Amino acid sequence: MTEPAHRITETESAAPTFVFVHGLASNSFFWTPVVRELALLGHRSLPVDLPGHGLETSIPVSYQAPQDLPAYTTGSSPMSAITLQDNVSHVIDAVRQVRRHGPVILVGHSLGGITLGLVGNAIPEAIDRIVYVSAFCPSTPEAPNAMALSQTPEALKDVPAPNPNHSLFLGLDAPPPGIIRFNLRSADLEALEDFRLVNMPDATLDQTLTVLNYFMQHEDSAQPSFTDARVDAQTWGRIPRTYIRLTRDNVISPALATKMIEDADRLTPDNPFDVHDLRAGHTDVTFHARELAAILDQLT
Repeated sequence: MTEPAHRITETESAAPTFVFVHGLASNSFFWTPVVRELALLGHRSLPVDLPGHGLETSIPVSYQAPQDLPAYTTGSSPMSAITLQDNVSHVIDAVRQVRRHGPVILVGHSLGGITLGLVGNAIPEAIDRIVYVSAFCPSTPEAPNAMALSQTPEALKDVPAPNPNHSLFLGLDAPPPGIIRFNLRSADLEALEDFRLVNMPDATLDQTLTVLNYFMQHEDSAQPSFTDARVDAQTWGRIPRTYIRLTRDNVISPALATKMIEDADRLTPDNPFDVHDLRAGHTDVTFHARELAAILDQLT
């Protein structure tokens, strides 16, 4: 059925809605401070929980205090069955629903960038701008996924190496296949300090604990990190795009962000990234919500 002409006009002239996609082991709550600041600027936002995240997450009793770490580390999880395509289909559905009300600006952080890229590959006509906030954007055969990008020389440039003996990460070998698992409820101060230095170097311990308890979750599917997620020049490549590079980021280093920007610009030289820098770490960008919202506001 064809929409009435007046409805089409209203939709095309409506203010955009920001659709937010979180990163690895995170959830929609990560975006709450940014959504608040955008609302104060008069913008609508929809933070999305990917499958198995947010209120859909499954938390085993062994993760509660007192923790049974051997049982928790090796226990099975429904997250192991979640694929990158599941995430992509979930976001496509959200974008299509929001699109009925006007333009869509799709924003992703960290590992959420690979979902952004494949959504852009699939429905470029439904997205008015795509925004990477220190997010993965694979575009070359040499580094087709997030894991490959994280192992490039640029990813290791000028960043502190995490101490494997003091980590909240429980490793890829110990958990069941298909799971990336953390112990975010650890009271190991050295492990917490290691997390802080890598993820949010300008934050306090109190802020670190806030992030771990409110904006992150204990596990995620491993499949999306290893899946080919290269962007397509003919579809994704025609969407206006922005990259917000975090200058204090030790997870996606500024050098890696620059590499991804330059690689993508070579793929679609007629539609290069619009690049902005923000002084923030990878995870504590949420404490810079007002500055981030100001950049996003400029894109509308």
